[in-house]
Amino acid sequence: MRLIIFLFILLSASFPKAHEISSCICDHACYTDEVANLKCDPKVASFKSVGLPDASHTIMEGIIATNQQFPRVHQYEFKITRVPQKASKPTYADPGAIGVAVNGVPIFDPATQGPINAKTGKRPHTLYEGELDHCGGHAGRGDDYHYHIAPICLIEELGEAHIEQMKRPIGYAMDGYPIHALGWFSKENDVENKLDECRGMTDENGRYFYNVMKNDSWDVLNCLAGRPQKFSKDKWTHRKDKFGDNYVGMPVKFKIDTYTQTDHKADKCYIMTGNLNKEQILLTDGTTQQVKNKSGSIFYCNSKCYGVFFEAEKKSVYSWKSNYI
Repeated sequence: MRLIIFLFILLSASFPKAHEISSCICDHACYTDEVANLKCDPKVASFKSVGLPDASHTIMEGIIATNQQFPRVHQYEFKITRVPQKASKPTYADPGAIGVAVNGVPIFDPATQGPINAKTGKRPHTLYEGELDHCGGHAGRGDDYHYHIAPICLIEELGEAHIEQMKRPIGYAMDGYPIHALGWFSKENDVENKLDECRGMTDENGRYFYNVMKNDSWDVLNCLAGRPQKFSKDKWTHRKDKFGDNYVGMPVKFKIDTYTQTDHKADKCYIMTGNLNKEQILLTDGTTQQVKNKSGSIFYCNSKCYGVFFEAEKKSVYSWKSNYI
């Protein structure tokens, strides 16, 4: 009997009660090993990352509309306020970063940078445009891997004990409030019907937090309830083409079946293999051809070894640009 009572007391002390989130912004155990140099002072928690998830995550695969960019190493420095303050009114984010996951990967607003729909007043959703991989992310125009919806693979990596029992966050919003995934593994912790318009709520100790949606659009947050802070900076070098210009791919309906990285001496080659859905291609003789379900690869090794589709002078016509050593 004494042993049972002792275990009950121990478990009660170890895990927060229902809807009582864990405050662990300065605890290394609340982050993955992709986060480095975690430091804290009374006002700010800071850390660094390269902006890439664990190697076990299957990134880029499943995308059907790619901008032909590749996830590359960045040099992020994040600073999260430890004293978040509620704003007088919510801030609705436009396309761009809204927070960071506990693996050091940025979290973006769900919208693309496409034109605003005249009827809805919103930009297209990256998920519905087919731009996201199986983990909820993709590489942006700066070769920066980031999430636009709930970081599915990260949540699965963190596991039920982290999410539901210890109630630790999966990330932090740019206003300093934590982001959780309560209810992801356990229906007992489901708080979906308790969330406000920003997808946030207050726990039993008065601490505000956001909670991601498990299905449908997999929303992280709909608006920022707190005061937005400047929370990140980054150093990185843009890839170049053979002319010395920044290498930037155009959006194209290319379904990515496999994504690989290989090292070749001083070069790292990024290769996306899949199928070009349906595009009009400009051939070298100046004629055009309709291509449908054509298999192939988009790749980059260095400024003298790459292959990418780019928009030709004719509207809605793409051409294949390549250069080989």
